Amino acid sequence: MTGRCVGAFFLLAFVSYGIGSALAGQFAGAALVVLNSAMVAAIGVLAFRALRRPRPGAAWAYLVARGAEAFLLTAGIVLLDSVGAGAADIAYQAAMLSLGLGSLPFCLALNRQRWLPRWLAIWGFAGYALLATGAAAELMGAGIGLVLAVPGGLFEIVFGLLLLARGFAPSAAAQPSAAPDGASSAAAVDGDSRAGRAALAAGLGLLLMAVLAGLANFGVLDRLVSTDAAETTTQLLSNQRAFALAIVALFAVVCLDVLVAWALRAFFDDTHRTVALLSAWCRTAYAVVFAVAITHLIAAAGLLHDGAAADEISSSGYAHITEFEEIWSLGLILFGVHLLMIGWLAWRSPTVPTWVAVLVAIAGAGYLADSIGAQVSAAYPIQLAAVTFVGEVVLMVWLLVFAARSRGHRRSDVDGTRAREVRQPA
Repeated sequence: MTGRCVGAFFLLAFVSYGIGSALAGQFAGAALVVLNSAMVAAIGVLAFRALRRPRPGAAWAYLVARGAEAFLLTAGIVLLDSVGAGAADIAYQAAMLSLGLGSLPFCLALNRQRWLPRWLAIWGFAGYALLATGAAAELMGAGIGLVLAVPGGLFEIVFGLLLLARGFAPSAAAQPSAAPDGASSAAAVDGDSRAGRAALAAGLGLLLMAVLAGLANFGVLDRLVSTDAAETTTQLLSNQRAFALAIVALFAVVCLDVLVAWALRAFFDDTHRTVALLSAWCRTAYAVVFAVAITHLIAAAGLLHDGAAADEISSSGYAHITEFEEIWSLGLILFGVHLLMIGWLAWRSPTVPTWVAVLVAIAGAGYLADSIGAQVSAAYPIQLAAVTFVGEVVLMVWLLVFAARSRGHRRSDVDGTRAREVRQPA
């Protein structure tokens, strides 16, 4: 039944967005696009429910990608009315990039579960890869996105019809077989490795976030944006593609924030379930605020895309960039609270060293002080987070080291169990 609902939403969303985009600028068109966004989010939730136990990594990636797509498509409607077609097009291409990249592990998971014929899974993987490539090319100014989107669009129609007919129906070969001798030992090892997998996901997510955020903020935004509106306008006009890439990188950081939040929740679930859950929702809320802030950067990029006059970019575009910074600063209050809770959980955990917990809590306090200080006074002179962020780096490194050690121990335990089984007399 879950698969049939997903299939119905695939087909209905396809029709809804097609008609809605044809009626762009009208109330009925906007309503249909918003309805499409709701169905896109529902697809992510239903697919997550189906895949979260057998393929949790693919399930989370697809859920977050579909949520990002729904948000960006809805933001595109708002930006179309308030800014223009350029901003709406950038939001749409970013949404397609999110859909394409997030659907790659989804197709692999469906193939491994044997919920799709292999040829159809390969078609879907190739179609979504082409969709992501076309969206990235469109953001860089190459008009090939529509052609490259055709294979993925046709796949979604076939996939929707197949799901509508039979749902997520694994073949007999995909059903769990009887547990072999020693399965209880293997299950125990797998249970112990849950924390290791969560640590690996969180550590890799934090590492990728550090790279993307560093390139976007220090490599692009800090270089292009200054306190002088005229100078900022000149820099933006000369570096439009770099600005678009920075926006995409920051939105990828938003998606990673959500994934890291729930990976940390899984890691600290045994320490204190309620606080771990609250910390995950706190960081998720921060990610939503950050995404809203990024829509202001999309608005500024849309003015550049539409070829607006320099005076309009200097006034309206610079105002959007200022709004981005202010909203992001406000959202960092939630991020600071999240880190304080993670620090408390780490302090309570028997696994995490106390010094790591202290540094993470200090990092959270730094973000909290800077954000509140900026809200209280526009002339707030201190940037504590520029120093205290070290706690995040330490947590990232410790998680990766813990994951590596956990994997090594798990292999040793499994090899030891197999060796004991071999030595048992017949």
